[in-house]
Amino acid sequence: MKVIFLNDNISKLKMVFDTNKVLYTIGCNLNDICFTKNDVLKRKREFDDVEVIFSTWYMPQFTQNEIVDIFPNLKAVFYAAGTVKYFAEPFLENGIKIFQSGQANGIAVAEFTVAQILLANKGYFQAQRIYKSPLYRYNYNKAHSIIKIKPGNYEATVGIIGVGAIGSYVVELLRPYNLRVLISDPAISKEEANEWGTVVVSLEEIFENSDVISNHLPDIPSTKNLLNYKLFNSMKKGATFINTGRGSTVVEKDLVKALKRDATKCALLDVTGHEPIWPWSPLLYMRNIFLSPHMAGSTGKEEKRLGEYALETYRQYIKGFDCHGEVTKDILYKMT
Repeated sequence: MKVIFLNDNISKLKMVFDTNKVLYTIGCNLNDICFTKNDVLKRKREFDDVEVIFSTWYMPQFTQNEIVDIFPNLKAVFYAAGTVKYFAEPFLENGIKIFQSGQANGIAVAEFTVAQILLANKGYFQAQRIYKSPLYRYNYNKAHSIIKIKPGNYEATVGIIGVGAIGSYVVELLRPYNLRVLISDPAISKEEANEWGTVVVSLEEIFENSDVISNHLPDIPSTKNLLNYKLFNSMKKGATFINTGRGSTVVEKDLVKALKRDATKCALLDVTGHEPIWPWSPLLYMRNIFLSPHMAGSTGKEEKRLGEYALETYRQYIKGFDCHGEVTKDILYKMT
């Protein structure tokens, strides 16, 4: 079975895939089987017998005709990263299987989210910003006035919107803490929620009752601009909204309006509608909105986990076993 590693950023490939593990699994030196899209376009006939492609972020896009022309015998793509929405459809239309490492990437997102939830319940984000301002003696007391309205992490209520791969892992990571967890997801039954020790409620109830709300909705037509002023305005005094999902799900002007009305509320946004954020966006200038540059996913050494996940999936695939992480057309539509 001929295998290649295909990417428009070869250095990123080598960060994600461990050379020794590739040699052990594939039987080839990684340096000898790495190609960019330009490489394959220039040397088309060399890839007629390729059956498997490995890639990660910077996977090049191909049309259906290009795939048939360059990779007539391609059977599967193993993608060591999260969403495959931007390149997958032409491959699926040609009957090629796609496997992604989104579950492995989701571990990093879930860990990041849980860290933010725990710190938000303590009032950390607003308190440290207030304390660092001028007049620190006065602001020491002002910071503590914010801390006093936060619940801490004992019997606080956390709301999870969207309980897919990442949202469900957030729920799992929260289990050791004495927290009440509410979830909103039409795909989850009350029985499933009970097994997790959670309660299924409506979206409105999540916003009205949670001390921290964490959004994990996918970017699909039905979720676009779903989170609006009515919901943000209904948040409890001192509540926090976290978004590591997709910026398109939030009406940002509504979030700004609601948080201007009540400075005790805050938002932690790792994703926004436009990235990078526009320099004139009010999100940049709100003292109770905290921005991070879409960093919740795998970074640094965490990226190696994605490559290991893809290689393990490949080992299962060549043995004829059912493989985790397969992306069908239906799953592709629902992906974040």
